Amino acid sequence: MEIRFYNKPEMEKPRMLVGLPGMGMVAKNTVTSFIELLKPEMFADIYVPHLSPSLVFFEKGLVVPMERDVSLFKFYYSKEQNIILFAGEMQFGSIAKDNELAEKIVETAKLCDVDIIYTVIATHIQRFVEEPTVFGVATSQELLDYLVSESVEIADTSMQIGGVNGLVIEYAQRMGLKGIALLAETSFPETLDIKACYAGLRKASELLGIEIDLSGIEKEARKFDEGFKKYLKEIQEKKSQEEDLSYIG
Repeated sequence: MEIRFYNKPEMEKPRMLVGLPGMGMVAKNTVTSFIELLKPEMFADIYVPHLSPSLVFFEKGLVVPMERDVSLFKFYYSKEQNIILFAGEMQFGSIAKDNELAEKIVETAKLCDVDIIYTVIATHIQRFVEEPTVFGVATSQELLDYLVSESVEIADTSMQIGGVNGLVIEYAQRMGLKGIALLAETSFPETLDIKACYAGLRKASELLGIEIDLSGIEKEARKFDEGFKKYLKEIQEKKSQEEDLSYIG
């Protein structure tokens, strides 16, 4: 993997927000929302050789070369908000590759004099909740105290976080940077959990001090909530009917 700078922003100890696809799509949705809001400038990427499709195209018998150096991992910056945003389109699911990618992200952060790295990810729970709680973990007790002062509940049990969105926090500590991960509860880890996304995005906005219009995602979260409750009600009614028929029989 290779870090490629197209220009290097001059910033005073910026924050960095990292988001790649993962559980509930919370991390990816969060960073995408900030990119859409801030309209930041892309300044660097991470090039991964041989990541393009294993296909070759021909036109009238002649080979048509593909653009094979396009990166799926890009860095953006907003000087006004003093923030760097990292957006990735995939995770590898390979221990070696995911660790290497996390290391490259933090290496880029160090080169840009980043002070602290944030991620907003999902934590799986086995029940449906009306309002997902957003927990916090960090690289120091000082940061945990800060989270408590900002009304973030600390995840004080033993836990593991898989994937690059979590690994960057450990690599931040290893490489001398601060790191905070916000963990939004999700009951639907395999699909887009709009409620978890809303909860995580709202708390990230508060901590970063960047006001973001949450009305659209809030509306989608309410719509999902209403639909899911309707589905549960229909399931319960069907179950009651089946039990009544069984009794009659």
